[in-house]
Amino acid sequence: MGKKEILLIRHGQGDHNRLFAENRTEEALALRDPALNDIGIQQAENLGVKLKEQLRKFDLELIITSPMRRTLMTTDHVFGKETSYPVIVSSIPTEMGHGECDYGSKKTQISKDFPHRDFSLIESEEWWTDLETQEHLEQRVEDFKKFLNSRPESRIAVVSHGLFLTELVGIGKFCAFGNCDCKQYTLSKDGTLTDSEEIFIRVDNLWEKWQKS
Repeated sequence: MGKKEILLIRHGQGDHNRLFAENRTEEALALRDPALNDIGIQQAENLGVKLKEQLRKFDLELIITSPMRRTLMTTDHVFGKETSYPVIVSSIPTEMGHGECDYGSKKTQISKDFPHRDFSLIESEEWWTDLETQEHLEQRVEDFKKFLNSRPESRIAVVSHGLFLTELVGIGKFCAFGNCDCKQYTLSKDGTLTDSEEIFIRVDNLWEKWQKS
């Protein structure tokens, strides 16, 4: 199986992102599985509009989203609840667990809240990892590359999280993706990811300002 083209999308803004940007870290970490806020919903809808034309050329075959509420909502608002391509939920590309905001809802609850999504790959009720180590995150990244390469589809969108995506693409900074950033990468059979520079969409105009603050 040859190379794969991957669209990497970070979720839209949740209240925990706003609190982090305001240096209210403890409050942000205490929010359990936060949803998108109004700004995040608008970001996802804006990305959906901008991505629509690109998808005609990209020929998307599959969407993979993490089981967090914010990624599931982002998937709904970017691509719609009903799509012409399958959407699967995987716990591998979830966020690095270091607080309540990165710990999800139990499988029975989140699958009830998003009944139109396929949660069959989620094997346990409490599927997240508490206080995840860097080594565990790095292993998940390698596992996810193998998972992508095992799929029969060659053009895949992934809706995930800032720290996971940053580790996935190997950029040495705190977070290389703004809320609802969409970037296209090429995945080789050996697990190497390279920036294809074909698609890059940014809808969060405040992201660069926050990064510099």
